[in-house]
Amino acid sequence: MSEIRKFIEWLSFHPTSEDIARALATQYLREFSVHGIRFGRLNSDDSIVVLGQFGYADADQYRDRVIPSNEWRSVNSPDTVLINSGTQGEFTPNHSMYVSCLRDRGVIQGYLIVEFKNPVADSDKGRTAEAIEDLCVPIALYLSFQNRGVTSMAPGTVLLNDSRDAGAGQLTQRQILILRGMVEGKTNHELATEMGFSVSTIRHETMRIYQALAVSDRKEAAKKALMLSLI
Repeated sequence: MSEIRKFIEWLSFHPTSEDIARALATQYLREFSVHGIRFGRLNSDDSIVVLGQFGYADADQYRDRVIPSNEWRSVNSPDTVLINSGTQGEFTPNHSMYVSCLRDRGVIQGYLIVEFKNPVADSDKGRTAEAIEDLCVPIALYLSFQNRGVTSMAPGTVLLNDSRDAGAGQLTQRQILILRGMVEGKTNHELATEMGFSVSTIRHETMRIYQALAVSDRKEAAKKALMLSLI
């Protein structure tokens, strides 16, 4: 969680999309021997804009280019096949790429493609996928804010009906239960065991709670939950 929080705080300094892709490959996912990274925003007309790239010789060809839906969806490549299938996150058949949808509140904001120098071994696939999916949450929020015309990703910033407390009303029952656990001082592992979810799911829901409450850590989330009588 400390690495994810560090990543979110870094996003608040408004790095370029290219810097984000570079940081993912050379810092946050470095241990997985990443060869290249691409992520893009999905527009309302189903066109895609390639935003961040790292490790590709043809980067200039795609940088900031709007690719129409019929063009990019017709490409018969392993990564596009997975995107067209609507997968949440999956390795290509040769295990050399991982493709994930970037979602915010169930809505696809874009896609992240991670290409590895060597095929990922079966024994490492779970750990690799979890690390990538953890990073997909703040990237999806970043794209969501871009789609809404928001230029700041500073921790504690929220744009929901122009009210700092508006997001609290959008918490799901699951998130309320997790929030109650935060107030009680329970760890993610304890909550995962108690609720029957994976630790990764608890982490993802925690990030969404932070966004809805406009806070940046568990202590602030617990304090605001009590202040708003959410539990």
